[in-house]
Amino acid sequence: MTNKTVVMCVCHRRSFQEVREIAMDKGWATLDELLENKVCGTGCAMCHPYVRKMLATGETAFHIGDWGTRSA
Repeated sequence: MTNKTVVMCVCHRRSFQEVREIAMDKGWATLDELLENKVCGTGCAMCHPYVRKMLATGETAFHIGDWGTRSA
């Protein structure tokens, strides 16, 4: 795995921290709600798996490719 970190939606130039704060403020809990309101992810969609993980875990920085669910 690479040591580069993914921290933002590139198309919207918005950090996952900012996306998380907007989602919490508005009470949105799904990627679809963020897409409908054009907060992130409406361009290339490369951030979708990271945003899903962010919504599930609260994390806002990810190693490239580290968006899947891990079993304990």
